[in-house]
Amino acid sequence: MNKPNWQQTAGLLMLTAMLGGCAGFGEDTTPARPLSATQLQLGEHAASQVHAGWWQQLNDPQLNQLIDTALQQAPSLKVADARLREARSAVGMAQSKEGPQVEASANLDRERYSLYGLLPPPIGGNYYNVYTLSLGASWEIDFWGKHRAAVQAALGNQQAIALEGQQARLVITQAVIAQYTNLQRILEQSRLLQARQQLAESQLALTRARVSAGLLPPDSLREREIQLKRLSQQSSALANDAEHARHALAALTGQPPNALASLQPAPLRSAPAMPEAALTLDILSQRPDIVAQRARVEAMNQSVTVAKAEFYPNVSLSAFVGQSALETSDLFNAGSKIVGITPAIHLPIFTSGALQANLASSRARYDIAVENYNQTVLDALRDAADSLSTWQKTASQLSDAHQATQLSRKASDSTVLRFKAGLVNKLAVLDAQEADLNQQAGKIDATAANRLAWAALNTALGGGFATSETTQQPAKDTHHG
Repeated sequence: MNKPNWQQTAGLLMLTAMLGGCAGFGEDTTPARPLSATQLQLGEHAASQVHAGWWQQLNDPQLNQLIDTALQQAPSLKVADARLREARSAVGMAQSKEGPQVEASANLDRERYSLYGLLPPPIGGNYYNVYTLSLGASWEIDFWGKHRAAVQAALGNQQAIALEGQQARLVITQAVIAQYTNLQRILEQSRLLQARQQLAESQLALTRARVSAGLLPPDSLREREIQLKRLSQQSSALANDAEHARHALAALTGQPPNALASLQPAPLRSAPAMPEAALTLDILSQRPDIVAQRARVEAMNQSVTVAKAEFYPNVSLSAFVGQSALETSDLFNAGSKIVGITPAIHLPIFTSGALQANLASSRARYDIAVENYNQTVLDALRDAADSLSTWQKTASQLSDAHQATQLSRKASDSTVLRFKAGLVNKLAVLDAQEADLNQQAGKIDATAANRLAWAALNTALGGGFATSETTQQPAKDTHHG
């Protein structure tokens, strides 16, 4: 076999590359630009640190168990895991195209040869079996970086899906905390409501006695009776809300609706203290949803590179070696050896605009990814700002509720002392106690609201997620480079 003339081969490649370059890329549009930290007016000072497992600061083993169960059993998270496995397989498929492909084959071909063909009688005009064993190899040489870019695009998509899975886990965690806190609030209010109902019954009985004694008009009973009925309605509504909260927790943890019917959460406590939070450059790296969208931008950028490489010549090399014979007894003789090598160059010259359309589609997908990134950043910053202000406001409201509760308790105690001194009647004492219970109910709601805001702020700041990548600047536009 003659040795290949590499000078001629190189010249042919250069010629085909020049011809391929003659095919224009189509209309060149200005690519979308990711929002910069300067445009977002993000400060340089350090943000508060949110640690992984931040919910454990609540010191509630039952809540920790519910979160662990949700992270293991929630169907939505299993879907995220399956999507990640699929993305990893796609990376493997892309990587496989970078190397040679080798396959073995064994064929039996029974054929009647033409009497007037290339083979004269006795082969011509008769049936013969042709036995072939071969080993073939092919390799598409990646001169223009198409396969490398395809691998990077697949890796970027895999990273984005992995990060989306982390965001889903963060959202599930916050949802479990929210429903658990809501159940705590409902049960605390239910216990307090029982005391309020007992107090209302005492008020009604005392009012009835005073009406009978002619000390109060009969209409005074009506207000007390309405109050007792209103409390009974509230009790029924709270019981229904408690069931719904348990059903929601069961669904979040991947269990049947009544699996947590006997769940009795720990008493509601205030949220842990949290350092003063601020929105900084670091939020772009602390939130997995933002980093996921940036990974998609980079993946789409590589897809544009793949689409551009389609305009250039495709150089491939294939070869085979094996044995072929008409009789199995001759199959392994030295003379039955077959060998072939086929270098090939595929040059797209005229495709009726297919390549240009494919490139335009890739550029559009890149722009979509950039704008999705920008929207995610804006939504994340709004979410973090809202969560920060809500946490601050609820902390102030909880402080006011705590002080108001202390004052109402002092007022109730003072009324009792005045009753003992004969300065007020028993009904005044019951009214003061009712005001105290109402204030305690307000404090329960304020405590729950502050804890929900605490969980939302931890989530909005990334829930302890961190990346080692440079995040001061979002993804750069390079697909026109």
